[in-house]
Amino acid sequence: MTPLRIILWDIDGTLLHSGGAGERAIVLATQALYGEEIPLQELDYRGRTDSLIVRQIFSRLNIPWSEENVTRYKECYLRHLAEEISRSSGATYRGVEPLLSTIQRMPDWCQGLLTGNFEGGAKIKLEHFGLGHFFSFGTFGDQSDCRNELARSALQLVRKRWGEALSPRQLFLIGDTPHDILCAKAIGAYSVAVATGGYSLSELAAFRPTMLLPDLEQFEPVLALVKGRW
Repeated sequence: MTPLRIILWDIDGTLLHSGGAGERAIVLATQALYGEEIPLQELDYRGRTDSLIVRQIFSRLNIPWSEENVTRYKECYLRHLAEEISRSSGATYRGVEPLLSTIQRMPDWCQGLLTGNFEGGAKIKLEHFGLGHFFSFGTFGDQSDCRNELARSALQLVRKRWGEALSPRQLFLIGDTPHDILCAKAIGAYSVAVATGGYSLSELAAFRPTMLLPDLEQFEPVLALVKGRW
């Protein structure tokens, strides 16, 4: 069945918080590989892709950007992420699992991921919190430094899967940063912004999302938006 509605989810700050596991894994991987402690407060990582975060780290440490170095860093980071998340105090946000379950029951709706996480990192986080089974496809931070490019890749992916006639107005992106709003705009999709991450309602409002919510605990407006648009 061709879905009439496709909901694309960000992960960190939207579905869940990892209790700092991701940040600790970055620090530990950088120390393990290069003997350097990277000050996270100096990195711009909210809403950024993992590839871009690694690029920032390599730039600061004068590490050549190569496939070999990136693969080595990614593998080390993912090992530490799996260890750190197993003892983290992270959690899913209120309303997330009921909303995911409700969408999953809709016969003509489909859920995927549009996340800056490396694919392996996304899998580790979602499996730890029991959310992996909700998503049948995704675009990930391995594919590009730029979230707008990930959005374009997501549109290409769903068109390849369900047909070129599929409109961007059948896509709804849910995220917690201005980058999520902007990447939805870049492909002509709808955006639902939630202030559960590092940005306030007023900060997100400046980027004019289709819908703005404090969280997903009362998620009926999201369902109404998806049902009523397109």
